[in-house]
Amino acid sequence: MARPHLSLVVVCSGWGTIPLIVRHVELPAQALVFSRISIAAIGLAVAVRLTPGQRLLSYRPGQVALTAATLAVHWTALFAAYKRAPAATVSLIVFLAPVGIAALAPSTLGERHSRRTLTALAIGASGMALVVAPAISGETQTTGLLFALVAAVTFVALVLLSKPLSEAYGGLRITFMEMAGATVLLVPFAATVDWGRPQAEWWWLVVLGLVHTAVGTAVYLHALGRIPATHVGILGYLEPAAVVLLSWLVLDETPGLATLAGGVLIVLAGWLTVTEPAQPTQPKEAPADVPR
Repeated sequence: MARPHLSLVVVCSGWGTIPLIVRHVELPAQALVFSRISIAAIGLAVAVRLTPGQRLLSYRPGQVALTAATLAVHWTALFAAYKRAPAATVSLIVFLAPVGIAALAPSTLGERHSRRTLTALAIGASGMALVVAPAISGETQTTGLLFALVAAVTFVALVLLSKPLSEAYGGLRITFMEMAGATVLLVPFAATVDWGRPQAEWWWLVVLGLVHTAVGTAVYLHALGRIPATHVGILGYLEPAAVVLLSWLVLDETPGLATLAGGVLIVLAGWLTVTEPAQPTQPKEAPADVPR
């Protein structure tokens, strides 16, 4: 198993704990998004200062800014969708993104898909459908579906925009720039939210920001710079599968037979992906004339 694939397995599975953390924090969606991004940006600023690497904004600064804006829209739309529609319905729509990534990666990134990768994608998507299908409700606001669709589209855009940047900057630096840019964009929205009085549970925001967002996203983007974007999308299916497993173990929410079958398919898709015999793509060097 290639190391980038293994790191993605760990990160995507770990992200399955995010809903458990969010349940402990009573804050509006905008406040949660701003908190996780801004805390991550602060932590990453320290890490970037202590480590050598590509000079910030020295390569495709316009694309960096666009990616940061896309990140802000994605997470805001995602949390807004969760507020207006059943989580399972939102997950099903958002996690159609790997199909979009696979469809666009050949033309935008020059990637080629093996038959094994396409098989894993089909198995993973089918497993995702089985995982969320039992919880889908027919009572869904149209706005919730629209927000979920925006989250799915921006998910695809994030992966495709971030891959060449992660190849040039590395996971740590591109994550910091994306988080810092998104923080600036979200300040006006965070300022209009009713935060209420500080609560003891807010310390979970530090965990969410530093561990899940700063470290998790940096590892995710580091791997994205080294393996095909479609592989990254497929392994992302481990996140909702981990949510189901943890809900079972921690919250005593027993999954049904269809959900369990879907989880098995997702794990199978992940296994097919990480055992892909083709060599992982090597990170590309930034052009020689790019200042460092």
